[in-house]
Amino acid sequence: MAYILSIRFHEPVDAFQRCDSNLETARQLFERFHSFAPPRTLRRRCRRLMPKVLVNLGELRGLIYSSDKEQCGRPRTFIHFMETPPLLASDANGKQLYIVGGNYRVTSRGIEG
Repeated sequence: MAYILSIRFHEPVDAFQRCDSNLETARQLFERFHSFAPPRTLRRRCRRLMPKVLVNLGELRGLIYSSDKEQCGRPRTFIHFMETPPLLASDANGKQLYIVGGNYRVTSRGIEG
């Protein structure tokens, strides 16, 4: 099942209002990427800021992911090799991964770049 992930923290009300425009942009990207409207919206907590110290794990040469892109409810596996590989890093405790840099876009054709 595909979905949009919207992240909410305890912030002033006006910050939530700013999130509404981002949520609409995210919905539009979801629909362009998947070729169907998002069936639901989920809200989850996660750390938004990158730590000041990261551990360099190497270049992210590619991604393998499952998505129901173009086939709602029927996920398939996609493999994408990065033309300009970003850095793959983790926090100092090795509990969170980060993708840093690179030159790629998410479009109706998939991940490009």
